[in-house]
Amino acid sequence: MSEDMDKALTDIPKELLDEIVEYERKERVRRAGSRERRGRFPSNEDIVDAIKDVSGGAITRYNIDALYEATKQYLEERGFDTSVLSESRFWRLVTNLTRKGHLRTDLR
Repeated sequence: MSEDMDKALTDIPKELLDEIVEYERKERVRRAGSRERRGRFPSNEDIVDAIKDVSGGAITRYNIDALYEATKQYLEERGFDTSVLSESRFWRLVTNLTRKGHLRTDLR
């Protein structure tokens, strides 16, 4: 079988092999480049720090509606990939912060 494989590989035109090698090189560069642009995913600690920074340590009726989007934008500006940050995960973290007293609420 090895002889058949060697014979088949030697019969392929050089232009075709060059085209395949060039295509694979471009694909590798494209994939690596997209990973670098996105950045790493934020951990819960990163999200908590962003929530505290964006909200100023307090949630009011004026900032609660825009808090999720503002936090997401804040993380993206710092190089994080926020595609995995769901609203339910975000609000779970906000709720835990308020229960533990790390975040004040003033919704009057």
